Amino acid sequence: MLIKNVKAKIPGNIYRFSILIILINLLLILASSFSVSCSNKNTEVDYSMHQAVDKLPAFKGYFNDYTGKIPEKWATETEQLIIELEEKTTCEIGVAFIDDLNGISIEKYAALLFEKWGIGKEESDNGVLLLASLKDRALRIEVGYGLEEVITDIEAKEIIDDIIVPAFREDQYGPGIYNGVAAIANSIYEDMEIASIEFVEIEKKVPFSQTWGFPFLIIFANIAPWLIIGLLFLRFSLKSYMREHRCPNCRRIGLIIKRRYLVNPTYDYPGRQEVIAECKYCSYQERNTVTVPKKQKPGSSGGYTGASGSGFSGGFSSGSSHSSSSSGSSFGGGSSGGGGSSGSW
Repeated sequence: MLIKNVKAKIPGNIYRFSILIILINLLLILASSFSVSCSNKNTEVDYSMHQAVDKLPAFKGYFNDYTGKIPEKWATETEQLIIELEEKTTCEIGVAFIDDLNGISIEKYAALLFEKWGIGKEESDNGVLLLASLKDRALRIEVGYGLEEVITDIEAKEIIDDIIVPAFREDQYGPGIYNGVAAIANSIYEDMEIASIEFVEIEKKVPFSQTWGFPFLIIFANIAPWLIIGLLFLRFSLKSYMREHRCPNCRRIGLIIKRRYLVNPTYDYPGRQEVIAECKYCSYQERNTVTVPKKQKPGSSGGYTGASGSGFSGGFSSGSSHSSSSSGSSFGGGSSGGGGSSGSW
């Protein structure tokens, strides 16, 4: 009876054992897939980083401008500061002003570039990289192992924020880099008790409201409307004058108009006036008699209502009395451990 029970249980144990084997195989497959996936990702990252390293610029000297934005004057003067620093202390500074970071962080870019260039002496790692990316508007001071106690992360941050960034915001890239290099050099000089370098003054953009032109603009804005009105009035008056004094015979502006009272107007009766027009360029002459309105008593309404007589043909119509006649370097192989600081402008 006992033997029968044992035989009956055997199939169940085999079933459980089979399930266990299947589960173990599934776990092994999943682990293998995860491992391959991680391996592929690492390969992609390594490949991408390899591409980034390949795109890193080769140095041309201590000062490297790959944007064409730095004037030759500032490139030369900044490189001279670095040469003097290297001669006095053996420390090296590399400057790289690039267009963009090729999609990687400025910290990684600076570390890769520092390693590629080998800034600083190999035995002392006393190099510093000043990196700026124009399109990314990003800055980085990467400090070599040997100078991390001289130029701390805090000090590197202060140099960026207090010296370089204000100049860059004024588009003064040349002076900004010069002062940044001078500040880095001064930190090294101070540690070695060497005289420091003076900074150059940054020319700030002056708002238009603080320039001499602003008051003149305000004055002009106030008088311009009156000038326009005056010019329009002058134009109207000039056209009226030309119309009135144009000779109908020779068409030149030469009519001389004279007036004399024949009968003076009173408060009760109108007066009469003779108007004579003579051209000073030709023999044209015209006479007209016009009625002058009677005088207005003080306080009464009304004004001049116009002459009742005929006008001249040169601005007037022909009159009743009319007569006319006419005639015609390299670096020392130093390395960095990631010390330094970053910023942006």
